Amino acid sequence: MNHPKTKIVMLPYTPGKRILVTSDIHGHPDHLRRVLAMADFSPDDHLVIVGDIVEKGPDSLGTLRYVQELCARGNATALIGNVDAYRLHMIDTLNADNAEDFYRYLCELRDWCSSSFYEEMARECRYSLSSADDVLAAKDAVTSHFAPELDFLATLPTVLSLGNYVFVHGGLQNPTPDENADCGLFALTKYDDFANRTPHTYPDWVVVGHWPVALYSDTVQQFNPVFHHGKHIISIDGGCGIKREGQLNLLILPDANCAPDEIHHISYDPLPKIRALDAQEESTDSVHINWVHNDITLLSRGEEFSDIEHLHTGKRLSVPTKYLFSDTACRDYTDRNLGVKPGDTLSLYRVTSRGCIVKKDGMMGWYCGDYEMLS
Repeated sequence: MNHPKTKIVMLPYTPGKRILVTSDIHGHPDHLRRVLAMADFSPDDHLVIVGDIVEKGPDSLGTLRYVQELCARGNATALIGNVDAYRLHMIDTLNADNAEDFYRYLCELRDWCSSSFYEEMARECRYSLSSADDVLAAKDAVTSHFAPELDFLATLPTVLSLGNYVFVHGGLQNPTPDENADCGLFALTKYDDFANRTPHTYPDWVVVGHWPVALYSDTVQQFNPVFHHGKHIISIDGGCGIKREGQLNLLILPDANCAPDEIHHISYDPLPKIRALDAQEESTDSVHINWVHNDITLLSRGEEFSDIEHLHTGKRLSVPTKYLFSDTACRDYTDRNLGVKPGDTLSLYRVTSRGCIVKKDGMMGWYCGDYEMLS
């Protein structure tokens, strides 16, 4: 199997050609098809996929094959993500000594999203994975039968320069693309909290995935792309496959030399839709408990709601009991009331006795009025 290496490419700039950009599809081909249809994606556009094509979704193999198909048409470029690269590494280094750990990881993915990239390939090769021995026995068939798919993934570029924009999954270690040529693959694909940690203001705008945008705020839980103007960074990972309420974002650039204020985005999520029938005022003060700062003290546990203190902010609030990982940690949650007008379309995430947890225009929060379901 080919080992992925850092590869930096530059595409020629065509004035007036739309650039569509998405990332972190994570095994959701239907999400990609839907968001491209929403954007009227055509042969006149160029699509950039900023890594993490496989894993954490129901159909990694189908996603990879669809991305291969898009790239073969000549108007799409896919980049490698850290999950893509690490999965190749896991498969390549699978042996008798680590097969048990590999199998445990596959079982974790079964529990989380019912599927995994390796198991999908093994299944197509008529292997059923019920033990570490099964995982190891399937390796030769998987790597032989899926050599075209695995080679495609392994040879994807790491960094793409196009007009005034640079695309990379995690982030750039150095200001210009060429200065990153000697950086290791994972240094560029797994750059956690890139917009906060990088010391640079980049000469070109850098578009990244990897770090879900929801992690950039302790007050608002939202999934839309974030423009970090002070550093020339655009973060676009909407949490598809990572957050149950997440979305697949698609940036739309009029062309590769456009100003950032000319960019807009659309997104897709599979949540059911409702129409609000009542008005609701927006909160002026809210907290967002996110994965980075999810430590809590449990004050009281109830059947539907529990009272907690969020240690990072010191705020006391009530959360759905199902959101508690334990007495000391809570999953992503916000107590924000959304500003809603009658007729607004909302994505419905959870119904409770106190109202609904919904998403409006990419932002999560509470809606406590009446509503009707939409088809």
